Amino acid sequence: MIASFDHPHSFFNSSPLSPSGLFNHKFLSTPNAFRALSESTLRRAEILTHRISRARESPHEMGQVVKNLDRLSDMLCGVIDLAELIRNAHPDPNWTQSAEEVYDHLCQFMNVLNTHLELYEVLRAVLSDPELVKSLSREAHETALIFWRDFEKSGVTLPASQREKFVTLSSEILSLGRQFLVETSSARPPAAIKPSELQGLKDKGMGERIRLQAKFTQRDILVYPGSLQAQMIMHSAPEEEPRRKIYMAANTSTPSQLQTLESLLYARGQLAQLVGTQSYAHMALGDKMAKSPENVQHFLDALLDHTHPYARQALRALSQRKQAHLNTPPLPTIQAWDRDFYCPPEPPAPPLSLPPLTLGTVFMGLSRLFRNLYGVSFRPVDVAPGEVWHSDVRKLEVVDEETGTLGWIYADLFARRGKPGGAAHYTVRCSRRTDDDDEAGDIQFYDASARDQEVVRVSKEFDFAQRTRIPGSDGIFQLPVVVLLCEFTRPSASRGATILAWHEVLTLFHEMGHAMHSMIGRTEYQNVSGTRCATDFVELPSILMEHFLTSPSVLSLFDIDQTPVPEAGNYHNDPCLSIDTHTQILFAALDQIYHSPAALDSGFDSTTALAKLYDQRGLIPYVPGTSWQTQFGHLFGYGATYYSYLFDRAIASRVWRKLFAHDPLNRETGEKYKSEVLRHGGAKDPWHMVGGLLDAPELISGDAAAMAEVGRWKIEDEVLLPGRH
Repeated sequence: MIASFDHPHSFFNSSPLSPSGLFNHKFLSTPNAFRALSESTLRRAEILTHRISRARESPHEMGQVVKNLDRLSDMLCGVIDLAELIRNAHPDPNWTQSAEEVYDHLCQFMNVLNTHLELYEVLRAVLSDPELVKSLSREAHETALIFWRDFEKSGVTLPASQREKFVTLSSEILSLGRQFLVETSSARPPAAIKPSELQGLKDKGMGERIRLQAKFTQRDILVYPGSLQAQMIMHSAPEEEPRRKIYMAANTSTPSQLQTLESLLYARGQLAQLVGTQSYAHMALGDKMAKSPENVQHFLDALLDHTHPYARQALRALSQRKQAHLNTPPLPTIQAWDRDFYCPPEPPAPPLSLPPLTLGTVFMGLSRLFRNLYGVSFRPVDVAPGEVWHSDVRKLEVVDEETGTLGWIYADLFARRGKPGGAAHYTVRCSRRTDDDDEAGDIQFYDASARDQEVVRVSKEFDFAQRTRIPGSDGIFQLPVVVLLCEFTRPSASRGATILAWHEVLTLFHEMGHAMHSMIGRTEYQNVSGTRCATDFVELPSILMEHFLTSPSVLSLFDIDQTPVPEAGNYHNDPCLSIDTHTQILFAALDQIYHSPAALDSGFDSTTALAKLYDQRGLIPYVPGTSWQTQFGHLFGYGATYYSYLFDRAIASRVWRKLFAHDPLNRETGEKYKSEVLRHGGAKDPWHMVGGLLDAPELISGDAAAMAEVGRWKIEDEVLLPGRH
């Protein structure tokens, strides 16, 4: 385990396997082969769509509708999800171009299916038949309801012209969202800092170099927002003016950037009204734990009530520091550019003194942790030439001590040029049962030609890989495949193995929580497998994993020779954590405002809405002329659901304290969590799972009172690490 990550070159070059294609699909060796897979999948999906549309001709076919809809979803998602990974991770522009084409092509077809009236009417006939409903398993019924809600949200019952408008608006939202994400990371203009404004810099290294530069050039220094120079000035410049200038430069937007965001919000509002809901938030939250924007507000209000006194107290401490520094009258106002100077952000630190942790050591600790909790461990395996998109990628087989292989994790963990920043978990293939697919019936029912059968061959070959009979179960299952992307430092002969900073260890544990949710989830339907669950539930397993790093028992799994001793560090002691939590609550509240009916008002202005929120509920005043919302990338991927991070953090804290804190390696507790939560993915009501796990029946209703109760729970880790997905 350690050698495969800490000495990767020798491991990679040892592969005895024959050449293959991506993810061991032998045919998937060129960008054109990926395009061919897309075309084959599209034709196969059209054939299966035709079969489902005619299901009312046969009682047997009606009994297969839910299974066939799930197969159709899996067929398309398997290629779309792979395209999503390739376009983000593959270093070859030919591959990324093919992935863009495949993604767009199949997503357009998926949008058409979401408004396919015949599919909807067949599903309605199934759910309207008491005998058919009675014959469905609980999981099948939940899957059917998810498909039903998806159809309803897509306006399937609208007149044809409005269904076409739905598809058009969906494509427009996708395009605007991509543009918005590009603009969130675009460079902001530099701030011009006068040399005289940099007197007394607390940073004697970079600060001295900047002063020498200014002395030599006799000109203003151009400092770009986000640069190391900018961060240093925000943390260590005693003069307020250079910090103010950098803050202003970092948080201004062009009219075009504001227009992109507001067009996105408007298009979402139009889409929601098209399908008969008040707002995009009402449309997005109907199938979430929150159920409605009103319930989200109950949660945020309760959380704000809990956090506000601590945040005010912390802000007062900062004000006292500013007063002492500038010799002002009592309690001067803390401005947005003061926060980092008077309370510099402190990097996360472990609760105990630890030796340097290599990447391989951390993976070994993770494997030992999962073996203790779930009887599951990692086994490094060779990759065939062509199986991965970069030589850095490592492959882990996830093995259950009783049932054997659960799935595979491909770990692409090292930074490289062109690779996205941050960390992410990609589900490339979901788990589902396959032995009852009746694949042959597709061709027979459609009366497909020999040409059709040849075209779909590639898609079938792609789907039929990675299936196995699970011991102790009745059937054959498709095994999950996930990819973890991080940006750690690559090991080298000169530097040796990669040493992880503590925030990187936290990131790896977080992403591995997602990965194990995918691995352990064992459902018959892919649409409810693993992380395919409610957005405001999916972060629970990943955030819970971070809590395990607070336990000396877990830290001992890193093969630490010496006895860990308490460290006088900054672990959970940052006095500004409550200010940051308060800010996160405001982010979540702003997300709700932006996706409320107000977004459709003719005079809606996203900056005015931001300023009003800060005036009404903010701690630190809004700065006129700024519009940082154009950098709030989560508004696209987590539109109307940004509260989910805070919500799941509150639940994870309660689960940790009640179940794991006293004995975090207890197998019985791990099995309980595995069997009551992880195994079910999205197949059970998450309120029932959480209520049962915590022995809290008052939560099961999932109503406004339950949301408020979660909001009142103490959040132990109050700062969200940036860049998590």
